[in-house]
Amino acid sequence: MIKTIYQDKYNPQKTWEVTSMSHGFYLKQFICNKQFGRGLRTTREYIQSIGILDMKILTRWEEPEK
Repeated sequence: MIKTIYQDKYNPQKTWEVTSMSHGFYLKQFICNKQFGRGLRTTREYIQSIGILDMKILTRWEEPEK
């Protein structure tokens, strides 16, 4: 799994965590470093359509599969 943290370009207190999995992506939203909502299993097309892939990357790392 590769996890990437994106900084929201409109709200500096909001970040998005995109986890790349074998069958798609998992999207989480954090506001003031607290997770907001449960998260969403989604596709690359949806993430691109809401503009997350165009945002600044803060951190990227790889975690071993469980």
